[in-house]
Amino acid sequence: MKRHKIHHSADIVGRCKKGIIPFLLCFVFMGYGQNISVNFPNITVERALEILRNQEGYSFSVKTNDVNLRQKVNADLQNQPIEKVLETIFQNQPVSFEIEGKMVRIIKAPEKDSKQTGSTAESKKISGRVTDKQGEPLIGVSIIAKGANKGTITNIDGYYSLTVPDKSVIQFSYVGYDTQELKLGKGNILNATLQEKINDLDEVVVIGYGSMKKSDLTGAVTSVKTEDLPMAANTSISHMLSGKAAGITSVQNSAQPGGGVTLRIRGEASTGAGNEPLYIIDGFPVGGSQVEPAADNRYSDFGSRNPLNSINPNDIESIEILKDASSTAIYGARAANGVIIITTKKGREGKPVVNYSANYGVQQIANKTEMMTAEEFMTEANKFAKEQWLYNNRVYPYGNTNPSSIKDPIVYPYDAKDIKNAGKGTDWYDLITREGMIHQHNLSVSGGTSNLKYMASFNFFDQNGVVRNSDFTRYTGRLNIEHQINKIFKYGINATQSYIKSSNVPLGTEDFENSGLINSAMSYDPTTPVRDKNGDYAQSDRMTTVPNPVSMLEIDDYTQTKRLLVNAFLQAEIIKGLVAKINIGFDDQNGVRNSYIPTTTLYGKQEGGKASKSMAQQFDRLLEATVNYNFNIAKAHKFNILAGYSYQDFNNEGFSAANSQFFTDIFKYNSLASGEAARPTVASNKSKTMFISYFGRINYNLFDKYLFTLTARVDGSNRFGENNRYGIFPSGAFAWRIKQEDFLKDVDFLSDLKMRISLGQTGNSEIGNNAFEYYTAAWQQYVFGNSINTGTAKSQIANPDLKWETTTEFNFGLDFGFFNQRLSGTFEYFKKEVKDLLGYRSLKSFMEVSTVAANIGKTQSTGIEISLKSRNFTGEFKWDTELNFTRYVDRWKERNPEDELSPWQKANDPIRAHYGYLSDGVLGIDETPPTSMPNLLPGEYKIKDVNGYLRDDFGNLIPDENGNVQYTDAPDGIIDEADIVLLGTYDPGFSIGFGNTFEYKGFDLNIFFYGMFDRIVNNATRGKFSIPNIRFILNGQNMMKEISERWSSENSHSKYPSGFVSQYPQPSDYLWEDAWFIRCKNITLGYTLPQKWIRKVFSRARIFADVSNPFVITPYSGNDPETDFKAGYPNQRTYSFGVDITF
Repeated sequence: MKRHKIHHSADIVGRCKKGIIPFLLCFVFMGYGQNISVNFPNITVERALEILRNQEGYSFSVKTNDVNLRQKVNADLQNQPIEKVLETIFQNQPVSFEIEGKMVRIIKAPEKDSKQTGSTAESKKISGRVTDKQGEPLIGVSIIAKGANKGTITNIDGYYSLTVPDKSVIQFSYVGYDTQELKLGKGNILNATLQEKINDLDEVVVIGYGSMKKSDLTGAVTSVKTEDLPMAANTSISHMLSGKAAGITSVQNSAQPGGGVTLRIRGEASTGAGNEPLYIIDGFPVGGSQVEPAADNRYSDFGSRNPLNSINPNDIESIEILKDASSTAIYGARAANGVIIITTKKGREGKPVVNYSANYGVQQIANKTEMMTAEEFMTEANKFAKEQWLYNNRVYPYGNTNPSSIKDPIVYPYDAKDIKNAGKGTDWYDLITREGMIHQHNLSVSGGTSNLKYMASFNFFDQNGVVRNSDFTRYTGRLNIEHQINKIFKYGINATQSYIKSSNVPLGTEDFENSGLINSAMSYDPTTPVRDKNGDYAQSDRMTTVPNPVSMLEIDDYTQTKRLLVNAFLQAEIIKGLVAKINIGFDDQNGVRNSYIPTTTLYGKQEGGKASKSMAQQFDRLLEATVNYNFNIAKAHKFNILAGYSYQDFNNEGFSAANSQFFTDIFKYNSLASGEAARPTVASNKSKTMFISYFGRINYNLFDKYLFTLTARVDGSNRFGENNRYGIFPSGAFAWRIKQEDFLKDVDFLSDLKMRISLGQTGNSEIGNNAFEYYTAAWQQYVFGNSINTGTAKSQIANPDLKWETTTEFNFGLDFGFFNQRLSGTFEYFKKEVKDLLGYRSLKSFMEVSTVAANIGKTQSTGIEISLKSRNFTGEFKWDTELNFTRYVDRWKERNPEDELSPWQKANDPIRAHYGYLSDGVLGIDETPPTSMPNLLPGEYKIKDVNGYLRDDFGNLIPDENGNVQYTDAPDGIIDEADIVLLGTYDPGFSIGFGNTFEYKGFDLNIFFYGMFDRIVNNATRGKFSIPNIRFILNGQNMMKEISERWSSENSHSKYPSGFVSQYPQPSDYLWEDAWFIRCKNITLGYTLPQKWIRKVFSRARIFADVSNPFVITPYSGNDPETDFKAGYPNQRTYSFGVDITF
């Protein structure tokens, strides 16, 4: 037995740090110096330490590679000092231990070096501080001088001092962290920053109404730490999750500041209800949408706001994604689409730690649609006028008509002199866009005592979008307090307050007078100046119904949203392991929107100015009570039993008013009464949704090898009919830790192997309040006598049998790890079936209401998920790699009986399938038209003849015994609906995420990619501004530059069609494009400043530079395969730099 060293101290150490595993047990506040009486009846070292912890209050830090925790201890010790007890426990083991108060550090005893002893080597006293990579102090870190019997541990604030031989190599080791060795230089200060180990089996993950070691999970749960996510240019956490976890798909709905993000977990199996996952923020289930007051004007808003915008991403500690029924069933009727649990940062015991971070960036449009200049526009308009004359009169190459026989000559819209002097003209798109700017500041303070811990933070985020007037500003403050009142009672409060102001640039994708800003800018005639001779906004002579794009920048439209999310709990540990908890919270969201369209705009002039004010409020209340009991029966049987009750309601209320015909634009929306419209608009609404739930869960752990979970939840909601108010959602799961079996314990290269199986049901209630009959009065007018009166009309009828949409899901999972978790990963296979789909059934034609909410149809989803993590290098140069792969397919299993399928549709086709004809190139001048399209003219697309209907000798269809058409399964010489095929689906067939992190001497580099494959996108922008719509060039609509490459009498070898249509069936694959992509999400380079530079002021300082969305690899011809909609908000590339400082 090596000698040990004892540190007598009056300080009370007693607290835990992250990275704690079962052999680093929680510190307890007790004194030092008492003798101990304890019995170890032939038990393991691990069990002996557990007895000391439970019985005497000691906490232990053990480096498991240095000691044999399975060695047996057989001793009965009475009234012995702790030193004697430890010597007995670690008898015949080469260890050394250090005692400070109630904290004991067990390390490998240093070997003596005959070349360096205290008598021959000079010694000096060194000191320093040990922190994690966030700058948080680490307590109890073992520091030893290699080759010398010298060592110590860090104190409560991470500091240490030690006298060591000169030029020693100092080793820092801590459970859950990589051991670090630093060579002692000339100075006396030596600080260290430790990195967490990749071995995450003992990581604690958050699950529904509790937490659990990752190694004990039976369900499919993915944990994402925000320290691994890019923070620089992201408005919300939704943007940051793209590609970061298998099984989750993140698609940006709109690239505008604060724009919505579609998050989907394991596909979109629902067709009538929502597919949004349930979000849990610090135990509070929040709604899936942000309060969004509407504006009473003709410009539709394109792209919803993100519901997580009000949450500061820098406040988030971890994100758990619950995917299978075993993990989600505890949330029952709201968990069919998966659950995302967001846990925010909490205070830690110790002196106040202040952190400040900031970043500033510029944004540029990543890919811009190239529209024609004035000269190009006029030239192509003349060319098309000529080509149209040839086509209409069937002059060569479109026919054999003699040009001299045609009376009407070609009418060119522009003469050559005007074209020569036109130049570039007005670049409308350039006038409404700019270089964007983004910056944010974060300040947090955390700390506390053993009983009271706190965390307070403030965030300011500001973004000026690349489209003018698209701005987004957010202020967020958060306070988290936890107080251990005594040994029994504990309470906590978590409050978040946010304020958001967002500009509502009109982004509607409608056409003509309803054109949004971007659509108008791309459409507008480049020969028209911004202003006319009178200084007013000019209006195109040909596009009289499309508003001048620059004039639309004078529209004043913005939304202010305030949100207060408060969640408080009180818990009591009644007896050991039995904890009762009450949770009370509310989520109060208030939105106000002000909008004014001045008379300087086309629409505003027509309306005499249009003003509106609208308000929306959502107030959610939560009351939950749970009882959780942890207990063991002997050592082999471990139980965790949970029972609970939950009540939550959602109260929505809205009001809006609008007026027009104002005598001046000065008042804007501040004096609605001054408008003189014949009928001002006033509207209001109110609704309430309630959920009452009872739930329970049993976890049973047998021998730490066989894990069982049973879960059930009963949900009731007023959304459903009186005959189906309640639903029951059960699940069961089993996991087998195969690595713990004797036949694998000695397989050293295999560090983890666990199999998981689960089966269960969850529900979906997202159909709104559609089970009830209600009436509306708005605009329900009738004439009685000589006056117009307002009455009511039935808008919806009740369905008392409407019930929950139910998802039944099977999951098989495999967790594996090799070489002490240097390589680790998971494999998941799932199959889920959704029945009683929520939708609408048509009623008889004479009914006042044409549809009623009903349960219709069934879908099925299957998929696989693979996640891999590897630590390639672990020395001074570190290299980590992460990879995830997701594949899923959503298909119909049963359709709505009322649906009449087209002949080309199959009963089990993908849910969001798209169909069309297949094009087969352009017909050349000397090419003979195919027999299936005898009237096709040169320059037009050929359609592939791929199939035909089975017909009799008279051409009549021959149906099968069920009345369905039959196919020849071969070309039949006719282009008809039999030739329509499945083109694909917008849903990705599979997606990937791939990232690498490198660290070397303070530098860190992170590169992350994500991609989606096997998907198609309709290039609607090309459809409007390119060849299919080229005829509108004569009406003054601008076009994409690519139309100059179209087929014509002067360019008869082009692969693009002429734009004329004589026999061109629709829809086709011309605009449906292959849209797979691999996007470089982020490249981040950082540098952590050496401690010797900053120790007098900071405990940690890091600077970084980041580029977001630097490039995309894709065959898609549009601006962006992910965010490209017709004239949609352009995606951006962001360059930013920032600092992260801890005091």
